[in-house]
Amino acid sequence: MSVPSSDPKAHNRAYPPDDLARPVDTGRGAGTASTTPDHPSDRSRFRLKVRSILVLVVLLPLIATGILTGMAAYTQWNNRQGARAAALDAQQLERVAFARAKVNDIRVPAMAVSFAAQIGVDETELGQLLHLNFPNYLKTGKASIQSDPVFVSTPRLRADTNELYSILPKIPIDAISFNDVKTFMTKYAQDIDNLWYADFAKLQDNIKTWQPPGSFSIHLDALRQTYVAFLNGGNEIEGAIYVNEGEEGAPAKLELIQAAGTFASAASEFQNNLGPLGNKAWQELKASQASKSFNFTIAQGIYTALYGGQPAFASNVSLAGQAMRNGLTYLDKLSSLVRSASLDLFNVANSQAASASNQFISEVVLLFVLLVISIGGIIFAGRTLTKPLKGLSDAAQRVHSGEFNLEKLAETGPQEVALTTIAFNEMTSTLKAVETTTMALAAEDISHPDLQVPLPGKTGEALQATVDHLASVIRERELQRKQLHEAATHDRLTGLLNRAAVLDYLDHDVSRRRNQGETVAVLFVDLDGLKPFNDTYGHEAGDAAIKATANALVEATGDCDVIGRLGGDEFLLVLCADHSAQSQEVSDRISKAVSSRSIVARDKTISLSASIGVALTQCGAETDPMELVKQADEAMYEAKRAARMTRDQMLEASSYSKAQKA
Repeated sequence: MSVPSSDPKAHNRAYPPDDLARPVDTGRGAGTASTTPDHPSDRSRFRLKVRSILVLVVLLPLIATGILTGMAAYTQWNNRQGARAAALDAQQLERVAFARAKVNDIRVPAMAVSFAAQIGVDETELGQLLHLNFPNYLKTGKASIQSDPVFVSTPRLRADTNELYSILPKIPIDAISFNDVKTFMTKYAQDIDNLWYADFAKLQDNIKTWQPPGSFSIHLDALRQTYVAFLNGGNEIEGAIYVNEGEEGAPAKLELIQAAGTFASAASEFQNNLGPLGNKAWQELKASQASKSFNFTIAQGIYTALYGGQPAFASNVSLAGQAMRNGLTYLDKLSSLVRSASLDLFNVANSQAASASNQFISEVVLLFVLLVISIGGIIFAGRTLTKPLKGLSDAAQRVHSGEFNLEKLAETGPQEVALTTIAFNEMTSTLKAVETTTMALAAEDISHPDLQVPLPGKTGEALQATVDHLASVIRERELQRKQLHEAATHDRLTGLLNRAAVLDYLDHDVSRRRNQGETVAVLFVDLDGLKPFNDTYGHEAGDAAIKATANALVEATGDCDVIGRLGGDEFLLVLCADHSAQSQEVSDRISKAVSSRSIVARDKTISLSASIGVALTQCGAETDPMELVKQADEAMYEAKRAARMTRDQMLEASSYSKAQKA
């Protein structure tokens, strides 16, 4: 709010002057050419940097070593993966072989019970003749199969196992023929064998990819031969018992002779190639009394098959039961042999995998150590040489681009680099001071502290006199500009904003308050009786009345309110948002403040009064600033008429009272 210049409070509330700063090119110092030479990077685009050279010197041998080490690591990784796959395959073969043994455990007693039922001997009688608990064998065998996941691992085995559960109750009551039982058991065993051979083929394929040492292949072949021996051992049991009992005729004799021959051939191939666990199982099998007894039974059966004569069990059925018990033990030992050979293969593969893993880790560690050493070398070289050179290069490019406000570079590195850095820091310090001074002068910021500090260096000394002269000229011109701005926006008599300035402020203030939805209050103040006053006492007295009214307005309003003189005896007040709601209170204060003022003219003290009109509205899109002025003006005239009517009534009343007294 503008006020008479004689009032310090009013001066501080003057309408804000225009920004004194003028648009300048603050990005560069004065006199910067419109065209610049090629950037240094353009002229050295194809030149290697120091860091690049150091990196190449370190990385080239590292890359060569890394390739060789990486290839070795890759080979060891493949060996590890192949060995792990082989170990898992061997473990699976052991599980399937164990499942196959469980089939044998239930196959032999199931077929014996089925054969006996076919000839009219029930399960109990058969057990008494052979001294074997067949129900227990069948129950234990079924429970063992139910707990083994191998039997549900394929759709075919799941179907076979479900069929077995349906067949077992029918066998003791002769509800299924012996041939059907034999056919099913043969198929059941064959399906397990097919699974084992499929897993064995998978192991062979993995081994072809892996290409393990030769000893692994020997153990692999030994495992296959133990399984062949295991299968034919089961055939030996069936054939030997049938031949020694005089049953099944020529087929049983042929089965026994073929099984014994195949078993002997397989044993001759694997017995010297077994691993530690397999060899131990083989030695236990040969040392087993049950195995020796059953081998004698096999020999009896082969002799009978080849040369005829009385079957060994024909006259003593209990010998068949003993032979069956020995045969099952013999078959269990053969199962242990296959499983042990599988575990040997598993252990060898695991050992190979562990060895390959260790070698792989060694190769990776070696590669990592080489990488750490190389990175350490690059970092060391970077700190001692590359880093200071890179700092100089970046700083020089920034100076070339016209940027002088740089931090001081660390004076480190080799002696030549450090001396260059010292000279560069001194140069940029001078350029920065010159740029700052030039920019301050261009912006006409005479109060800038850098203008108070002499320019450093010889170039700065030469420029200092010119800088001082320019600063003096700018100060003088700035003073003139302020005086012109004051004269253009303020009333010369009162120091308040003039008509154009206060109306311009009102227009901008209403626009701002529209966005905020604020209330605005405009007060129109008219000094009462100025024309008669001028006619009676002169214009000098009238000017004094106008000044006194202006001071009263400043006194009655706040610092955030804006006051302007429209001309003559008319004033316009724009109350700030905080005071707009109390517009009537402000109007009362103004009226009292003006009424409390008086002037002396021709030795006569004359009191002042003013008429005030208020326009109050909440700013919206339709709010017109000039309409507010018009409304306030009309309200002022209405107040003036009301005051005149009141005064006239009081005069009439006074005249009437005097007349009555007279």
